[in-house]
Amino acid sequence: MSGARRLWLQIHRWLGLSGGLVLVVVGLSGSFLAFYPEIDGALNPDWVRTQPRGSPLPMQLVLDSARQAMPQRFLHSVFPAADAHEVHHVWFTPSAEDQSAMWQVLVDPYTAKVLGSRAAVPTMEFTRRNIVNTIYTLHFQLFAGDIGATVVGFAGLVLLASGLSGVVLWWPRGRSFRAGLTMKAGSRGIRLNYDLHRVAGIYSVAALVVVAFTGVYLTFPGYVVPLVRVATTVASSPKLDPLPPAEGAAIDADGALSRATTLVVGGARVTCLWLPGASGPAWRVTLRSPQGVGWAGGPANVWLHPLGGAVLASRVHSQGSAGDTFIAWQLPLHGGTAFGLVGRVLVCLLGFVPLLMAITGAAIRWRKRRGRRAHSTVRLRANHGSL
Repeated sequence: MSGARRLWLQIHRWLGLSGGLVLVVVGLSGSFLAFYPEIDGALNPDWVRTQPRGSPLPMQLVLDSARQAMPQRFLHSVFPAADAHEVHHVWFTPSAEDQSAMWQVLVDPYTAKVLGSRAAVPTMEFTRRNIVNTIYTLHFQLFAGDIGATVVGFAGLVLLASGLSGVVLWWPRGRSFRAGLTMKAGSRGIRLNYDLHRVAGIYSVAALVVVAFTGVYLTFPGYVVPLVRVATTVASSPKLDPLPPAEGAAIDADGALSRATTLVVGGARVTCLWLPGASGPAWRVTLRSPQGVGWAGGPANVWLHPLGGAVLASRVHSQGSAGDTFIAWQLPLHGGTAFGLVGRVLVCLLGFVPLLMAITGAAIRWRKRRGRRAHSTVRLRANHGSL
């Protein structure tokens, strides 16, 4: 083995030892979260599913009902029902200034009845009602708050470096690429583990790099966005504090929704309504159009003045720069939604790769160490016998 290859092997090994456990936990939890809506619906159909009964009630009635369930907390935002059988997800925080924790209230669109409430992030509640948010907290923070989120972000960097070093070690030297893409027939023991490690790693490395990079961005956007701005422009959030003077009556949730949906055409669907104070002093409406970021749709945001509903700013995916498009793809790529069901299945399967790499890597290391010890024992006995 050459000195350069030995160095790369040491780098690859130490990357695995330093971040392997975290990557296994984050990977398996990510596999779970790839289908969290379906899992939550199967576990809690009485909370997250409903039967259509006429037309949905005005959104303001829904928010007023949810507020009664958590009167001491700040009503932050609402994710409207995506179809006729889903419910509204209303989100609360400790206050407008303190958004370190979130709670979720589930409201029937047709009756405004509160069907259930639960802690969202962070939480550690391994029950049927809240296992989804618990796994999300594990995936995002490792149950360790901001420190845990930072560890997850650095684990993503470790995965990027591990992927690079793995490709260098895999690269065929004096043999065909085909040999590096297949497993040896009838392989057993250390050879089987080696082939599994090598072949599974090379087939998954490109997708793993994408998931790792997008995870790093989602954890450290304040560091990634300035790097993107070196090459292209990225729109900043509008500066709306303080609000400009305005006349007119205060608009409610329905007024904000009505105004925003008339501005963004092309079949756009509202995905989130942010109340004043949640994302600045204005109403903010987030929508997605059918065209844009793959199957996830193109994002759009509209900011409305609380008095009169005048449009203060807007950001529409189709009008953004290359940098805006790059940023818009990060979350859909990370969760696989950019490629619909196929993408989500791929992300779910990818979550098991770190576990496979950890098991096969540890097995290779253990068998090599056992082999060296056995060789040393034989040599020691031979030397002893020659005395």
